[in-house]
Amino acid sequence: MAYDNIKITTRLQDWLSGMEHFALPEWDALPQIDLYMDQVIILLKQYLAPLHRGEEDRAITASIINNYVRMKIMPAPVKKKYSRIHLACLIMICALKRSLSISCIQRILPSDHSDESVHRLYDDFVRQYGAVQKSFVQQTQSGDHSLISGDITGVLVSCAIISNLSTGLSEFLLQEENTDHTDKKKKTSAE
Repeated sequence: MAYDNIKITTRLQDWLSGMEHFALPEWDALPQIDLYMDQVIILLKQYLAPLHRGEEDRAITASIINNYVRMKIMPAPVKKKYSRIHLACLIMICALKRSLSISCIQRILPSDHSDESVHRLYDDFVRQYGAVQKSFVQQTQSGDHSLISGDITGVLVSCAIISNLSTGLSEFLLQEENTDHTDKKKKTSAE
């Protein structure tokens, strides 16, 4: 293979160390005042830095945020200002966009964009993200009894497989109902 085992092992340890100390901001930690686009981008880069190592500059831009608004994935700003609702939506979008399509993410986010529904989803998302993150880090550190074990090639392959399976399951669960699949269910339940 064309990679340096020592370098990758060091990077793995750095990543694990960073993930042990990383947490998405709680709802109450998000600014209560409305922000302008450049302030939102700076905050998002700070909040999500460990998730986008080496990609900080590409992680989020004004044009990407404007696209999310235009696609109605998140609410439009009010007088060019973004609220806590916008930040919560953007944090969830940015945390998920490496593994899910925008259309799948859109199905996860509340379509009404109300304060209450976004707040509730965001609280659940942060809690769930933290629990899965902790479990994944522990699994990665556990050595021989881990899903991610073996030499560095085994670790790389295991991570890729877990990513593939997780994305596949998420997309399957979020897919819109297929009429053929729905018809088969109706026939089976009618018999």
